[in-house]
Amino acid sequence: MSAPTNTKQPPKRKASATKNPLAAWFNQQRNAIQFSMERLWINPLSTWITLAAIAIALSLPTSLHLLLKNLQTLTADKREVPTITLFLKQNVGEQQAKDMAELASALPEVEGVRVVTRDQALENFRKITGFAETLDSLDDNPLPNVLIITPRLQLLGNATLDVEAFSTKLKKYNEVEDVQIDVEWIQRLRAILSIAERIILVVSVLLGLTVLLVVGNTIRLDIENRKDEIRVTRLIGATNAYIRRPFIYGGIWFGLFGGVLSLVIVHLALLFLVQPVGQLATLYGNTFIISGVDVAMTLKILLASSLLGIVGAWLAVGRYLWRDEQLA
Repeated sequence: MSAPTNTKQPPKRKASATKNPLAAWFNQQRNAIQFSMERLWINPLSTWITLAAIAIALSLPTSLHLLLKNLQTLTADKREVPTITLFLKQNVGEQQAKDMAELASALPEVEGVRVVTRDQALENFRKITGFAETLDSLDDNPLPNVLIITPRLQLLGNATLDVEAFSTKLKKYNEVEDVQIDVEWIQRLRAILSIAERIILVVSVLLGLTVLLVVGNTIRLDIENRKDEIRVTRLIGATNAYIRRPFIYGGIWFGLFGGVLSLVIVHLALLFLVQPVGQLATLYGNTFIISGVDVAMTLKILLASSLLGIVGAWLAVGRYLWRDEQLA
């Protein structure tokens, strides 16, 4: 008789251990998130100080960006239609000013002409300045008749040089005392804003580095407090990724919550400025509404702050792991 064959099968592994590795990965992520959140509030005073430092560092470039954004509305395209103001001589009467307006409107470079008589100019000046009694004491009206010309940009082009050349042509008329291009202040403001953009970029980079240092130093202190725990986990086979994971999530929370707190600071500052800015605009006979942080900008700030937290935590943990491996 032949020897009986061994039909015993090897023991099967549990389905939960081998069936779904993705579920195991999600379980590790969940545990790391829960652990990092618990570590975040073990010392709430230290956490709030760190979040406040991050929020202040992030709120400064955000505030500067909003200031620049609101100033740029003054140079929007709809406000940048250049007008040429002709100040006529004092001996030019109202009828002569109207006749000259008709002649100017016939030029191919002119889109339209508006006459502001000296009486209208005096009345407008009276309303703006409030010097009614002082103006009434004057014997004669010192203001001249004015022509406000809107050039035809389709013929002149958008170049400033063309508008200046046309204004020089108008200044040759005998009735004209002076010529002013009303778009010049916009061009100067735009040049200033261009410099301000670069300044804000430099400030944002420096403050971003500050956030990296704050997050990195906080994570480094947390690593020092858990040094013995990390060594024990290494002895039982923990990988660098496993050790790094909770600290990375901790950096995300610092960056994200710091970004949220910075948005709160910026919104409170805007609410503090809305009323005085509105009153100032009213005094100048204008309406100016401060634009705040929109949804797109909010998402960008939160994303940038979270990324800064990740990078800061990654650098801190990476430095510790590299040093630990060198010592081993």
